[in-house]
Amino acid sequence: MNDEDARGLEASSRKKSRTLFERQFRLWCETRKLAHLDQLTPTDLTEFRASWGNGEVTTHRKHERMVSFFSFCVRNELLRKNAMGALKKPKTPNIVPTDYFRPDEFQAIVKAAEKYEFGGGTDCHDRAFRLRALTLLMRWSGLSILDATKLERDRLSTNENGDDQIFLYRAKTGVPVYVVIPPEAAQALRALPSSNPRYFFWSGNGDPRSAAKGFQRSYWKLFRLAAIKMPGGVRKRCHPHMFRDTFAVELLLAGVPIDQVSLLLGHSSVKITERHYAPFCKARQEQLAAAVKLAWQKAKTPAKKGPAKSKTDQPRVLARPRRR
Repeated sequence: MNDEDARGLEASSRKKSRTLFERQFRLWCETRKLAHLDQLTPTDLTEFRASWGNGEVTTHRKHERMVSFFSFCVRNELLRKNAMGALKKPKTPNIVPTDYFRPDEFQAIVKAAEKYEFGGGTDCHDRAFRLRALTLLMRWSGLSILDATKLERDRLSTNENGDDQIFLYRAKTGVPVYVVIPPEAAQALRALPSSNPRYFFWSGNGDPRSAAKGFQRSYWKLFRLAAIKMPGGVRKRCHPHMFRDTFAVELLLAGVPIDQVSLLLGHSSVKITERHYAPFCKARQEQLAAAVKLAWQKAKTPAKKGPAKSKTDQPRVLARPRRR
């Protein structure tokens, strides 16, 4: 746990480690009087994993976290080998296809933000303007709601071509990136009233996650006002993270290479981007469509028949001698 703190991992990641190792794993070992790491066998770890009772996604993530823990022990010479290596990996969870907002759906949300009425709080008079600006920011920058909430005002600038841009420094990749945003989004951000001149949305007091959760609660009401429906008439299930998904999907559908989209999203690996957004990759879909059409052509083209062989071309078969 001290190592995770020193590495500067996100509070959410450290919280998951505390839950797994301190509240579950350590207590499980104490009940079985296992005090030393080298006492743990693959059989013990299999039994511990069977006690979780979680779904596919949580089980898969916990398994990876346990593997990482024992790898840490091996690197620090606390163990000779990783005991988790003997366990088969759990079933890879089925990833639900990413959903996003179509252009008409996004415009409906922006218009609903203009009619939003906040029921209370210190910014009740400015909540509609702040929600509209936050919506535009997440859609055109790809920021998550937490990163957008704590975005600093000096991250917004104008480049040499006169375009408004947001400076993004992705902690996971360590690569500074600028993303250009439309004038509408930049104007909405610059016109925002704020109690703290350093930030657009955060007051600077307390934990920014609390401020982000407050905006999340406001979005539930905003999505109800927008009343976005599926083709069958069923109300579409919406979430603020879908603005980030919309940013990625629209880039891929426009033909932007997936490695560039991965860089803008701040993913540590292109594989993560492919896992969630590969179905929307325009270049890949065009390649698949071309391959299918090529198979059609081969199926329609009849096989060429060679010239008929004459009797002289046939191989001669020697008759076997009769037995007397």
